[in-house]
Amino acid sequence: MERATQRYREVARLLREHARSDHWEAVAEPATAEEVSAAERALGCRFPDSYRWFQLEFGDFANGPLDIYGVRPPEPPAMNIVGINLDARRDGDPRLPPHLIAFSDSSSDCYCFDTSASEGGECPVVWWDHEGDETQRPQRAGTSFLDWLAAEVRERAAEAKWWYLRSLMSNIRGFARDVMRARAK
Repeated sequence: MERATQRYREVARLLREHARSDHWEAVAEPATAEEVSAAERALGCRFPDSYRWFQLEFGDFANGPLDIYGVRPPEPPAMNIVGINLDARRDGDPRLPPHLIAFSDSSSDCYCFDTSASEGGECPVVWWDHEGDETQRPQRAGTSFLDWLAAEVRERAAEAKWWYLRSLMSNIRGFARDVMRARAK
């Protein structure tokens, strides 16, 4: 358990570091254990331990680049993990199978917990393609929510650094051009 706790702390540190450097922050009021349990009951599942930890530690993000559904009852009600999943099960095209719990999306495709493969309090993260049909086999995107989250934060931090360096290099080139022009006069 100490190793798991250390891993959670490491991912929390990465997330907070990236949040500060990218000027976004976690909502000050994370979910309560009762809110997490109510969402689980509504969806008929048990969330992975690492997602439960994330909700209790961070909750939802305000203006952040990671779109991870929260468990807190929002306004409108359909915009949390419960409403989104119930809608996707009922009205999705294709309909989301009940053993998949969507927790994040990108261009109408979803990252989901595959609760049919739950083991040791965790389950794999899979990619549900909205252009596939209901019989599709979702692609594996991570061994657990915690691993998926760490990889996403690292990838976004690397992208942010790349854009910063690209911008910096562009500014240096512009400055060098101006200096060369001034010397040529």
